Amino acid sequence: MPNNSIFNNSRLKLAFTYAGVMGSTLLICGCMAHIIMVQAFTRTVDRELEVFGKVFEDKLKTELKIPGELSITTQKSLPGICFKQQPCLPIKSESELLGLLAEGYYLRFLTLSGEVIAAIGNNPDEFPPNLQIHHSYDIQNRNGELYHLHLMPLKIKGNQLWGYLQVGRSIQRLNDYMNSLHWLLGLGVPFSMILIGGAGWWLAGLAMRPIEKSYQQLQKFTADAAHELRTPITSLQTIVETNSINPETQKALERQIKRLVILTQDLLLLSRVESGLQEAKLQEICLNDLVADVEEELMPVAMNAQVLLSSNIPIESYLYIQGNEGQIYRMLLNLVSNAIKYTPESGEVIINLTTNDHQGLITIKDTGIGIPTSDIPHIFNRFYRVHADRSRHTGGSGLGLAIALAIVQNHKGKLEVQSDVNNGSTFTVILPLFSKVNS
Repeated sequence: MPNNSIFNNSRLKLAFTYAGVMGSTLLICGCMAHIIMVQAFTRTVDRELEVFGKVFEDKLKTELKIPGELSITTQKSLPGICFKQQPCLPIKSESELLGLLAEGYYLRFLTLSGEVIAAIGNNPDEFPPNLQIHHSYDIQNRNGELYHLHLMPLKIKGNQLWGYLQVGRSIQRLNDYMNSLHWLLGLGVPFSMILIGGAGWWLAGLAMRPIEKSYQQLQKFTADAAHELRTPITSLQTIVETNSINPETQKALERQIKRLVILTQDLLLLSRVESGLQEAKLQEICLNDLVADVEEELMPVAMNAQVLLSSNIPIESYLYIQGNEGQIYRMLLNLVSNAIKYTPESGEVIINLTTNDHQGLITIKDTGIGIPTSDIPHIFNRFYRVHADRSRHTGGSGLGLAIALAIVQNHKGKLEVQSDVNNGSTFTVILPLFSKVNS
């Protein structure tokens, strides 16, 4: 069965994207609705309190004489008035207007500096003084009930400012309602995101099904093509070996056949690694031994190229990973042979094996020709060559780095590269360790 991890990851990302976009949209809409509702309610309450205060203002306009002082006649015309540090008596008036004060409304007089003078039907110190002269604000009374207060200027004859009339109304019910809305948003948005995420997962699966099918067909085509190429290549080899052909022509044919054989093997390996067809039973792999084997195998190649090949392998500890030993060996073989190919004579290739935070690090550092910065993002693509004119000389198929990357990713690792033109390159393989046993 082909490995569907690529499609599952893409499907998961799409589902998260759907859920994130819809959740953000719901949250933004909820916040906007909250702001609009609060602003609309505040404007409505302010207008209501403005009307409520205007009635008292008209009633008091002819009785207010001295700024900041309530005369005896004014006090008599306002039943239930209560001054600071005085007991407040209940309102005994049949006036519907004054009756509102017992139903969640509030009214008090302030000086020009915002100090409290008196209140009607309530304690004047129910709220702190309005020393900052705020005209509209929300505040809690001594019992923790939320009120909205509105400030109105009171003027006497000559348009002189007497002080302020502060009217208010309990908005605790609105506050409770808004708290319920907050709970609804707090619980509803995550629940909606879960539902949308599930729907997004299902829809992404439907949308990606043709893509997945095409990808599987492409993988199958690559594997079939590599398999079918074996037969004509074998036939060509037989013909070349059994028939008398001009020696130069025979060498050219043998060279091209060899390249076809390598290309076929690389294509087949890459197809199997990427599709998961070559996933074998996991085994413990000692990186110390593997690096030493790769060095030993490529030492003659390095000597022929007059390149110094060496390694630094820890002797005090052995580093183990879990995976396919053949694939890891092939990956290291590709990286080290590449380093040798692109390192001039008298150059050097060093393999370092270290550990860092439960990870095994294998670095292949060379003093070769390097890779231009613009080419680094593309070097792991199939058939991509930085130096196309050197392909014949090196004999590469352009699949070595693509195979190396596929193998590293298949083992849940990372492959990083740093390079400087004319100063060499460093490839770093990072693999999760299975265990580290001291010798």
